[in-house]
Amino acid sequence: MGDLVRRGGRVPQEPAASVIIPVLDRIDHLIPCLRSLASLEARNHEVVVVANGTSDANLDRLPDLESLVVVRSPVNLGFGGGCNWGARVARGRYLVVLNDDTEAEPGWLEALIAVAESDAVIGAVGSRLLDPDGTLQEAGSILWRDAGTHQVGRGLPPASVAYDEVRDVDYCSGCGLLVKREAWDVTGGFDETFFPAYFEDVDLCLSLRSRGYRVVYAPHARLRHFHGGSLSDDERSPIALRNGRRFIAKWAGELSDYDPQPKTRARAEAVAAAIARAARREVPPRALAAGVSQPNKPLTEIEALQIHARAIAAALALDDELIARLCQDQVSLDRLRRAVRRVPLASRFLRWAARHPVAP
Repeated sequence: MGDLVRRGGRVPQEPAASVIIPVLDRIDHLIPCLRSLASLEARNHEVVVVANGTSDANLDRLPDLESLVVVRSPVNLGFGGGCNWGARVARGRYLVVLNDDTEAEPGWLEALIAVAESDAVIGAVGSRLLDPDGTLQEAGSILWRDAGTHQVGRGLPPASVAYDEVRDVDYCSGCGLLVKREAWDVTGGFDETFFPAYFEDVDLCLSLRSRGYRVVYAPHARLRHFHGGSLSDDERSPIALRNGRRFIAKWAGELSDYDPQPKTRARAEAVAAAIARAARREVPPRALAAGVSQPNKPLTEIEALQIHARAIAAALALDDELIARLCQDQVSLDRLRRAVRRVPLASRFLRWAARHPVAP
């Protein structure tokens, strides 16, 4: 396992927090992200870069490798699996999962930790996500009864001071999400069946709450999110739909406690009601074992092989699903073409259209 984990010589031995960043083979966004973390005033944290199939050449381009923990995986473990992989070697009592296409504003990590330390019942703390120009992207999120989601405050201007108080939420995105180590251990981290992404963060927040932990939003933990996109547009929609169905199957009993998704005209009122409901939701009592964090055991070679095998199987299953979807789309397109050809003059129109393609 030594060749899979490299701990730089300047990494703190007992960090307060571990910032875990999965990355694929593109590191253009990761480099400014790392620089923003290095500029934070509070330096008692480690940065764990999870290289999900990242090439050696790209890893060598990372700045200040001696200040990083680099965990290699020869295959893409997905976002949740990559974070779980990084958590196995992380030493902090706070785990902060982070997208690589982000930049932390001054005081970001300190604000997360301050909120986490304000109440022993808090299990997770989410960031205030901003677009690159400062437009509000998310101030906590709402979960609807049909498993639809809503990012609170999305689109508000950069100068907005709305949603500037700490509050309990349905969930916070996994981008800039702090989870106490003891809470992470109790839930087992991210559910890797939500491969490669989508709904793993919602699932984790519900798992935390079901075990007696609060999930809260920290308004002063400001993080800019650039939406680099690890999935293509063609992949994003079917994967989100698939994982949404898995989420509904897992949490069907609990979803009935959430508000129905509103009609467009009533959305503002429904959002306000959902925010208020989340703030006053009672958290079930924690199990006695919930406050005891187990020692973090290093990965064995057998465990690593098992993890990689599961990730490969998940990727192959996803490819099969996407191919099946494309085949269904092709069948639908062929039926549409046959139907159009039965319309008078349709064949002539199709030949004309083929000779005059529409410019992109």
